[in-house]
Amino acid sequence: MKKFFTIGQVCKCCGISRSTILRMENRGLLSPAHVDENTGYRYYDIYNVTKVLHIQMFLNMGLTYDDAYSYYASVGNSPEILATLENRLAIVTKAYEEMKLRMDNKQHLKLEIITLPEYVCYQREFKGATWGEKYRDMYNLFGEVIEKGYRPLISERLFTVSKYNGGHKKESENAYICCVPLEPSCADADTVFHPSCTAVSMLCYGNEKTAKKAHAELDERILALGLKPKGYILGMGIVSGYTGKEFSQENYVSRLIVPIEDLDNEEIDRLNRSGLIKNISWS
Repeated sequence: MKKFFTIGQVCKCCGISRSTILRMENRGLLSPAHVDENTGYRYYDIYNVTKVLHIQMFLNMGLTYDDAYSYYASVGNSPEILATLENRLAIVTKAYEEMKLRMDNKQHLKLEIITLPEYVCYQREFKGATWGEKYRDMYNLFGEVIEKGYRPLISERLFTVSKYNGGHKKESENAYICCVPLEPSCADADTVFHPSCTAVSMLCYGNEKTAKKAHAELDERILALGLKPKGYILGMGIVSGYTGKEFSQENYVSRLIVPIEDLDNEEIDRLNRSGLIKNISWS
């Protein structure tokens, strides 16, 4: 077995360019195992190659060179990197769940208790009774976001907030708030802060009729679980500008969320394991 390998061999093995290897060296991520004093040629060992592959894996996961440096500097014990990976995992999981529901091609619900992250939103209240009206209002609001130079939070869906708590009395007939989550750096006097909270989440696939059935099912489950709502129902992605106009209403994936009084992690785990928190399919 060869002890050292040329930069060309490493590049071919890892599927990267020579400039990428040198970039890793300049960032302190990689050091050649040997440098010939006469020619200046760099040589690398197996440990170098496996580290290059590991760094490439990080980059493919959406991390940066700086993240990789922090990982190695902390010998793999970086809370910041772990938090970043957890955020990436949540994004990928949501995308997977939505695509899986569409590919199953049947009316379906997924119920769970989650911790809703905090949001900075550009929002406005409207009135309407149909998805078409919500789509129109959200479309126009999103246009304002673009005009004002805000940066939408690409990991989150646009959402509506229905001004009633499940089966409770409506505060305003057919009133809803359209919300566009923004990058935290966009917070200013025209944006609204939504704090993190515990919530019951129901992911559903189908049209407007399915969403109405999901609302009723969500009310029943919250009552059966003995949970106490603490806010309005959020409709995540029902009229999402990120789904694209290629998707018809029959293929919408919606997430209905009801904030509830805070629960500790042990109680959340218990409820998520109970028979009342489960997937539901309709024929």
